[in-house]
Amino acid sequence: MKTLLALLLLVPLLSYEAVGHRPPGPMTQRFLDCDDPESEAAAAVALNYINAHHPHGYKYALNSIEKITVLPRRPFGEIFLLELDLLETECHIVNPLPVENCTVRPLTDHVIEGDCDVKLLKMDGKFSVVSSKCHSTPDSAEDVTEVCPYCPLLALLNDTRVIHTAADALTKYNNEHDGAYLKLLEIGRAQIQHLPASVSVEFAVFATNCSTEDARDHADDCQVLPGDLAQFGFCKATVIDQNNTTVSCTIYENQPGVTHHHLIVDHLGGQLPTLAQGFKHHDLGHFHHGTVHATSESSSAEVHAGPPPASPAVKRDVGAVLDPAIPLPPVGPSPPKHPLCPGRIRHFQV
Repeated sequence: MKTLLALLLLVPLLSYEAVGHRPPGPMTQRFLDCDDPESEAAAAVALNYINAHHPHGYKYALNSIEKITVLPRRPFGEIFLLELDLLETECHIVNPLPVENCTVRPLTDHVIEGDCDVKLLKMDGKFSVVSSKCHSTPDSAEDVTEVCPYCPLLALLNDTRVIHTAADALTKYNNEHDGAYLKLLEIGRAQIQHLPASVSVEFAVFATNCSTEDARDHADDCQVLPGDLAQFGFCKATVIDQNNTTVSCTIYENQPGVTHHHLIVDHLGGQLPTLAQGFKHHDLGHFHHGTVHATSESSSAEVHAGPPPASPAVKRDVGAVLDPAIPLPPVGPSPPKHPLCPGRIRHFQV
């Protein structure tokens, strides 16, 4: 009998040990405002992740936090679900400049807006991204012309005029500058204007192991610099009336550990990747990554705890309220506050 009693006492103790000495208790949802410092800290981690994993095009800046949900996660930590509104910047992904220092494109430059749903885990005060899903869309042509009737609109990245402009501009730059021979890495964006007739193109480049002089005889043999010697740049070019070409390029210092291998493979043959065929921008929707596998997350339990339902209203006439013989209903605890969302707009509404 004593042995049986000891076993009965031991079972709950083992169960208590198994959950890491976590005392039993309710796990409730936390409510945060979209502009709360903790919300902004989560959004900053999410934004860095998005920019680091977006393989084409430009870096994005945070415009506003649209929604945030904080859920408890068993046995430890919290899950943050964010909805973010982003805007494209003028920094291509090969640009080493931190996104905080990148200029957001103005409305007159046919802006691109990004929408992202990001799931983060907060453990021991640190955020890590579990998964993200994004898509991006250009502002409508009507909105652009309403603000600036004569501003050029985005053109298809594989438009023949765009490809020829980028190729001619890069040839012009290589012929006019000594140093490493540059090759096309990616066309980032293009705009075509009819009056006056002009084509404007932005494109990324990489330095090769050839000098400009060597490349005149065997340009096809020129390859990207190996490993930590890899060097990238960014160019802007405009052709007016099909014969007046201007081009300027910025070549960045080599960045150890940064190779942009996927772009180099796509463009070594001088061809646009399939991704750009028929598109006017490099959509954020072409990447969807997660740092935590679904199997590891399946062992956790997220508790979706919403605010309690409101108590039904009780109609009482004035006489009944004033009658001391009729007691008033008890006053219960205040319901949890709803977060103030969406948050502030940092740049402009698209």
